Amino acid sequence: MGERNKRLLFDQLQQEKNKICADCSTEAPEWASSNIGVFMCLNCSGIHRMLGTHISRVKSCRLDQWADDAVQFMCENGNDAVNAVLERHIPVYYRKPVPADPQVYKEHFIHGKYERKEFASPGGCAHYETGKKEGYLWKRGKDGKQFKQRKFVLNMDEGTLKYFIKPDAKEPKQVISLTSLSTTLAPEKINHAHGLQLAFMKDNLTRQIYLYADEAKDAVDWYIVLRASSFYLIRKSNSQLKDEEILKRLDNHQGKQGWMEKTGPKHTEPYRKRWFSLENRRLLYFEKPLDAYPKGEIYLGSRSDGFMVRDGLPAGQTEHGFGITITTPDRDYLLCCDDKEEQKMWIQELKWIMTQPLSDQDTADLEDYKLTYQQRRKSTVRSNLTSPMALKSVLAPPK
Repeated sequence: MGERNKRLLFDQLQQEKNKICADCSTEAPEWASSNIGVFMCLNCSGIHRMLGTHISRVKSCRLDQWADDAVQFMCENGNDAVNAVLERHIPVYYRKPVPADPQVYKEHFIHGKYERKEFASPGGCAHYETGKKEGYLWKRGKDGKQFKQRKFVLNMDEGTLKYFIKPDAKEPKQVISLTSLSTTLAPEKINHAHGLQLAFMKDNLTRQIYLYADEAKDAVDWYIVLRASSFYLIRKSNSQLKDEEILKRLDNHQGKQGWMEKTGPKHTEPYRKRWFSLENRRLLYFEKPLDAYPKGEIYLGSRSDGFMVRDGLPAGQTEHGFGITITTPDRDYLLCCDDKEEQKMWIQELKWIMTQPLSDQDTADLEDYKLTYQQRRKSTVRSNLTSPMALKSVLAPPK
């Protein structure tokens, strides 16, 4: 009887609906909740155990013994049937976890799905949509490495997220527009399990803020509430935008990141190590991963507008590893990776972006980028002309 039950379970696992984890979509799950009727991966099975057996009774499909009635229950249910009920009302702004998501997000989702049943009925996620939130988060200083506790206030009616240096301060240190805000859970980057990263536009430059919360639930609550508020404000102010386009904007700094080397615009400057972060159509490069502002940005338009990427460097350039050339209408950017696999991954990402058509927002961003680029060039020229060496050469009497 035991072998028959195992065969029935593995037949269920071969069905399309059960080939991925019910909670995070990891492939080839081998665990199950015998009283809920879902199949899950090893990692999510550990989170289910945290719920307690009164909510979820976890069993291995391969190692545990299964009773006939439990196997029959699994056959009658399965991932699609259960998710159709327990995930029926997941809000559009709420991301269901994927395998690469942080552990705190998976835990938050699973507790919400099975314990709090937030997605089973309308209004279950209303507490994320109040447009109001206030609390304390630890913020990394713009010019230093220390994290200090700061008061944060979200007000969707004003369309802002503010933070204050002191709890009783009347004026905020920073006012962030929610329509330009992108929020990410970033435990690995910040080296804290409850880490958050905020990115927003300030003077046509991408500003980064790094935070962490004392409690895991608080970090994820902030993440979801900020996404919900930004989503509804963007939808309200841009009624022509599709939900998919809004979500793309909310997720615009969740692309590839890593170290590469880069030379300057003359292509004769020394190659310097920079941290690159792909944020939608902007490739940002920083001196260090947790810098507040990038050293520069490369806007990635479409191939039809003259944007291209290829492997290798132009003739005459010495390869510092494995080269990448990004061609834009303004200039070529020369980059180098440490290994061939990294080069291949970066080129794939960049090529894919350049094949995508520009949305209205992308077109507006490109115009802003061109304006900022021109201002930077003028600023650089002024700086060069007023530098001590330049003035000395201008004022020196002719020989």
